[in-house]
Amino acid sequence: MYDNGKRRSRLGSVAMFEVKTEIRIIPDGYESTNAYFHNHVLNNYLELGVKLIGRWVNEDYTVITEIWGYIDEQHYREFFEMRKKTIHYKNSLPEKLANDKWIISKKEMIIHPTGDYKQDLHLVSTNVYVTNDKNEVLLVRSLHRSDTLELPGGRLDKDEDVIQGAIREVKEETGLDVELTALLYTSHNKTTGVINFTFHGRVTGGVLKDAPEETVDVAFYPVTAVNIDQYVTLPFQKQRLLKAMDLRQQQFDLFENRPFKVLTAFQ
Repeated sequence: MYDNGKRRSRLGSVAMFEVKTEIRIIPDGYESTNAYFHNHVLNNYLELGVKLIGRWVNEDYTVITEIWGYIDEQHYREFFEMRKKTIHYKNSLPEKLANDKWIISKKEMIIHPTGDYKQDLHLVSTNVYVTNDKNEVLLVRSLHRSDTLELPGGRLDKDEDVIQGAIREVKEETGLDVELTALLYTSHNKTTGVINFTFHGRVTGGVLKDAPEETVDVAFYPVTAVNIDQYVTLPFQKQRLLKAMDLRQQQFDLFENRPFKVLTAFQ
């Protein structure tokens, strides 16, 4: 594996392998290529552990510049084959072919920071542990991580608290309405900067269904600590689910300040 040594990323103390991509496009192709990027490329990269450091376009909208942060060189070298295996990428191929007609050239350059100039960046995500009357666990298969099942959830939207985000993500990914009853597990991934809250929830309504362009294989599965490898393949997803299955409730307060007011509290 590639050794990052003491190199520091502009994203903070976690070193990253950064790549600059320069895309030259045909005049009038910006709107189409930009829409394809936001509809298909961005989420696909993020779900596979790549961070978008920045994206810019020149004055006449003919050159797009992107800087991406990979975990290390091995992650970068393996990423494009990983991406091709996702269901999301395969489903987007017809639009990709249509989008490629606007692209004149695409050039990548590995770059290295000359110092540490930015504050640490942390992202917040949520997951919800939900079971049915058979004690089966609600799991989904993300189009961006199609080689594993996982708890429904995702990153918070702007100006959204963790309670709202968790409920929204379950609804979007599974079609079910849930009420959160406890906080079961909290984790911080220093590699990606993601802080995750895993809640316990119960179904209050909705209809179980796949989410177009987001999840497939949405269902309740008979997962146990013994057979978990049959369903969940990623180590951090296994850890998250196993901790949630212990049902050890953590104290949690959601509050506002000035004036102080507790909005939600789990004991």
